[in-house]
Amino acid sequence: MSNYSYSKEINRSSVVLCEFDMSTVREIFKNLFEFYDPKVKAEIFDSFCEDFYDLAKSIPASSERIWRMIITDMLFNYDEKGYLEANTTDNSIKRKQFAIMANVIIGKLRANQ
Repeated sequence: MSNYSYSKEINRSSVVLCEFDMSTVREIFKNLFEFYDPKVKAEIFDSFCEDFYDLAKSIPASSERIWRMIITDMLFNYDEKGYLEANTTDNSIKRKQFAIMANVIIGKLRANQ
């Protein structure tokens, strides 16, 4: 156990993202919110996409785990502010929903290797 390092474990699961622009981000989230709950409120959609784009462009990390945590946290922040329309108030269910959504987002942004 003395050789275990959490930081090394995080760095093992690196992800290479494709080049993306604002229109790509909008298309990803448009499709995502059509099929998954919760949904971002229509009047906030553009702002949400811009926030995600700015965030994604400023993150130098290549760890898939870090990306999932950041995306999940962003969704929780929007939920706390009342910008998401959710069918549940149970945070454990939301956590699972947000984790699924984060995996889908990463999958859409992953560069074809």
